[in-house]
Amino acid sequence: MDRTILETNGLTITVGEKTILREVNLRFFERGMFAILGENGVGKSTLLKKIYHDAKTSPKWIWPDGKKKITYLGHELGFYSSLNLEENLRYFAALDGNHSQKRREELIQLFRLEKRKLDPIHLYSRGMKQKVAIMRAVLSSADIILFDEPFTGLDAESSAVFSRILNEEKEKKLILIVLHSVPSELQCTGQILIKQGKVIVS
Repeated sequence: MDRTILETNGLTITVGEKTILREVNLRFFERGMFAILGENGVGKSTLLKKIYHDAKTSPKWIWPDGKKKITYLGHELGFYSSLNLEENLRYFAALDGNHSQKRREELIQLFRLEKRKLDPIHLYSRGMKQKVAIMRAVLSSADIILFDEPFTGLDAESSAVFSRILNEEKEKKLILIVLHSVPSELQCTGQILIKQGKVIVS
């Protein structure tokens, strides 16, 4: 059985004077993928950001087996647009110190970017830039990956490819992913529904 990697009990999240989420109880295991769902403005992205920014420093979050590495992909894609794809991925590999060139090349080919990997990122389309950001996150050695609407800008083929990648990655690490709806190819371990300030896990 997988071990618990992160949990919180009775967590209340506020932004300014507004309470966004109340009495949140969550428990995550070291592997799996959870879709975070709900209408606009209910606190999906806020929950993800709280995990990324507060989970390692706030006593409200518990790490039963010790703190783990987290990476986050939000709406800011987080790469250097003046560098090309190869330079970006090598740079982040050097910072991370863990992923292989073989895996990097596999992802480049899966996303069909091998012919553009020496082009500066600023020449890429919105969807291509999204693929670069996704690869950066997936190649990280992090134990937990947080994605905020990562399918934005991807066409149907790329979405299917990304879903297959996530289905593989969930067998090795914990993935939390904010979505408006779950793509048919995505095999989530469970769902976290946010509604009227409450969190329902299924």
